[in-house]
Amino acid sequence: MLTNRRCRMKKLKLFLGLIVVIFIALLIYQNREYFFALQALSFSLGVETWNWTAPPAQNVAYMGGCLLIGLLYAALISFSLKLKSKKAIKLLNAKNADHLEEIASLKQELDKYEADPYQKTPVTAGEIEDIKEDVIEMPHTKKEVEA
Repeated sequence: MLTNRRCRMKKLKLFLGLIVVIFIALLIYQNREYFFALQALSFSLGVETWNWTAPPAQNVAYMGGCLLIGLLYAALISFSLKLKSKKAIKLLNAKNADHLEEIASLKQELDKYEADPYQKTPVTAGEIEDIKEDVIEMPHTKKEVEA
């Protein structure tokens, strides 16, 4: 059942992604004059000798470059988060192993004390019944409380 839901979700994601790509392609097609116009980017720091001008390129190339840079940045951030989570998982697994070792040692120590002959022996169920039979009940006086 769960795999069927995952399969449907994957198909839905693929379908929605395809719709987005179609709309972007339609936008570019309907605005061809703007997207395929040549533009030259220039960069100046205020000093005459520090002036740089890029060779003319189409606007779609600049937008594609910005998209590519954004995707690479997102992949870098995702990769660093994945490395941090792996490090945290390793640390938590190490702590878990330490706790398990401590539990095992405490169980061994508890077994030593339970096996100690000088400790009180536990009361059995038959002894509890004998104790219940030996109890002498005292008459209780009831006090009425008036409200």
